[in-house]
Amino acid sequence: MLARRNVVTLEATPQSARKARRFFVAVARRHHVAPEQIRRGELAVSELVTNAVLHARGPIRLRTRAAKPEVRVEVSDGDSRAPHMGHPTPDGVGDRGLPLVAAVASEWGWDSDPDEAGKRVWFTLPIEPD
Repeated sequence: MLARRNVVTLEATPQSARKARRFFVAVARRHHVAPEQIRRGELAVSELVTNAVLHARGPIRLRTRAAKPEVRVEVSDGDSRAPHMGHPTPDGVGDRGLPLVAAVASEWGWDSDPDEAGKRVWFTLPIEPD
């Protein structure tokens, strides 16, 4: 099956997390991703875009590629530094983004993005029937 790709470019502003969630939900619904997986994807997208807004520089690109049995989501930014897996404490603020992504995704990782002169952080979720 051919993968269907979608992309949106976002500014490095706080409003971009909301725009990214809306984009992801629309794409996921078109590809019949199960509602629970959509909720997980919304959380992961929000965390990755927020991390890019806070720690990188724009523009930010959100890409999705749907090909059964999974959907792959990538967030690219112009910062080549490796993402940092935080170790949150109960009383601490922050450091929860990547642990949340790791908890809700089937797989996740990152690599260099030569197109953006930065990095690409990605995760996958299964496409399950409704």
